[in-house]
Amino acid sequence: LTQSSAYVYKQLPSDVQKELMTSYYSAEEGLGFSVGRLPIHSCDFSVDTYTFDDVEGDTELLSFDDEVLYDQNLSLPMIKDALNANPSLKLFGSPWSPPAWMKDNNDMLHGGKLLDEYREAWANYFSRWIDAYENQGVGIWGVTVQNEPEASQSWESCIYTAEETRDFVGDYLGPVLKESHPSVKIFGFDHNKDHVADWAETLLGGNSSSAEFVDGIAFHWYSGACFENVAKISEDFPEALLLPSEATYELTVLDDDEDEEEWLVNGTWSKGEGYGYDILGDLESGGVGWTDWNIVLDQEGGPNHVGNYCDAAVVADLKGSDGPKLYYHPQYYYMGHFSKFLKEGAKRVKSTVDGVEGMGQGDCSWPYGKCNGDVLHSTAWEVDGELVVVVLNCGDDDKQMELKVGGIDGIVSNQVAAHTIQTYVL
Repeated sequence: LTQSSAYVYKQLPSDVQKELMTSYYSAEEGLGFSVGRLPIHSCDFSVDTYTFDDVEGDTELLSFDDEVLYDQNLSLPMIKDALNANPSLKLFGSPWSPPAWMKDNNDMLHGGKLLDEYREAWANYFSRWIDAYENQGVGIWGVTVQNEPEASQSWESCIYTAEETRDFVGDYLGPVLKESHPSVKIFGFDHNKDHVADWAETLLGGNSSSAEFVDGIAFHWYSGACFENVAKISEDFPEALLLPSEATYELTVLDDDEDEEEWLVNGTWSKGEGYGYDILGDLESGGVGWTDWNIVLDQEGGPNHVGNYCDAAVVADLKGSDGPKLYYHPQYYYMGHFSKFLKEGAKRVKSTVDGVEGMGQGDCSWPYGKCNGDVLHSTAWEVDGELVVVVLNCGDDDKQMELKVGGIDGIVSNQVAAHTIQTYVL
């Protein structure tokens, strides 16, 4: 639920806006999405770079915009429409950068670090943002400490080490939110899976000052599948919530059809498969959900104030001769094979494929979003007394499937065609 998505959403006619909200958030008519991510002020998928307090040295946040007027004029109408479509939607916030005056490079862009003398003010900024959103009728379920803390980017970014994150949460953010918003969950890391297990050890390990405040670990997919790293955290810290918090395809990754009209209308099938593979693997490794990035972008994969254009599950052609129109890419349908069936409270059921449990490591390398087509992949869940099984085949050959449930006589036998996904409810 980015500012760029809101910018596109604002240009859609009301009937198309309703179509988009229903398609994503309605449990009956759409995908039934139940989790959403909100940038805390601007990110790369914003039209402008902005914060809610740009007054240098304002450690008391006396100039903080408690009305969050920028978001009132852009993001909040879309967010409220999403909540109207699904009042149970869980929303978590992520900052891309503190205000420039809090950083050693005096710049929201290009990395830099949070200055020690502003750590308390930055922790209080989180609390004020939560207050402001709640005053607008938008409850906040959780926050991540920092988006992609290992990366200095051309857009909003800020560098933390795992130890710096531990100390910031243990000494500042954790105590502040425990007092002001004790129900809000704190997620550490929020970056790629190649390093996620090391960060989890630092943030959740026995002697960590942040362990009592960190509810879970958030992570992205841009280093590859890396499923064993997620599974290790699940094994070492079984109470931690493991939340895949961002995934998308930059338009420079994988091969899109050179015909822009073909991409706009139909998308790229392998991207749907990549989503399906990552969702399935994360769930099998201990994940508690999965979060797509922008819910809608324009026909160019934006807007993005630094030109980091991306694909999206839904793309709006704002320049069509017949007015704005939505195009649904394969990612949308692949996500639906999970979100329409795996509801809150679902419990994972141990399953094996050809006698092998789990996903293994998967390809932990760039480019991300690949799918292993050598074998079938599956995940099984108990949902309201029913068994939901998702089966994925991203290989070039049809594969025969025989589904056997322990303690129940009989076998479900079916063919899983090449490059398809199937969901069974038993």
